[in-house]
Amino acid sequence: MSTVQRTGRPGEPGYLLAVYPNRIRLVLMTLGALIFILFGLTMCYEAVTAMSSAPRAGVFLALGAAGIVFFGTFLVYGALRLFKPKPVVLLDNAGLRDHASLTSVGFIGWHDIAGAVADTDGTQRVLSIVLVDPDKVLSRVPGFKGLLLRTSTRMTGTPVNISQTTVSMPVPQLAAEIRLAAEKAPRGV
Repeated sequence: MSTVQRTGRPGEPGYLLAVYPNRIRLVLMTLGALIFILFGLTMCYEAVTAMSSAPRAGVFLALGAAGIVFFGTFLVYGALRLFKPKPVVLLDNAGLRDHASLTSVGFIGWHDIAGAVADTDGTQRVLSIVLVDPDKVLSRVPGFKGLLLRTSTRMTGTPVNISQTTVSMPVPQLAAEIRLAAEKAPRGV
């Protein structure tokens, strides 16, 4: 499977750009989660066997169980992405569909996008989608996910930030494609 699939050019009928996850990083994340789960299982086993002689074994049992649950989430997410690959970013004449993370916002129409910027956040390359009205997008995201996105918006200025580690296409190239697609999008779509 190709990591980027394209049909047509921005503004042309049938335009579609599908960007898939970076498989190497996804494999590494999934293996890392598995290693931490095994570490958590070892902690739990040691805590249970030392329960009668060690007064704080219960703390280690709880920490090991919490680690298993936390990293188990990443293991399941990574395994699903590996064995059922779906695009993490889709562009078409209607807009952008963001499925790059657990806190992605989904569909954003071109009329809601003011631009796209490739930036560096510390040592990591990030694609930031600049929105005309971020509150409009945030209002459709409920619960804990909405809280996380509001926090992200206060820190970065936008709720839509896509890390280079999650996409297989270079972030500057994807930002240029988004700007071009927004400019060429048919009006009224």
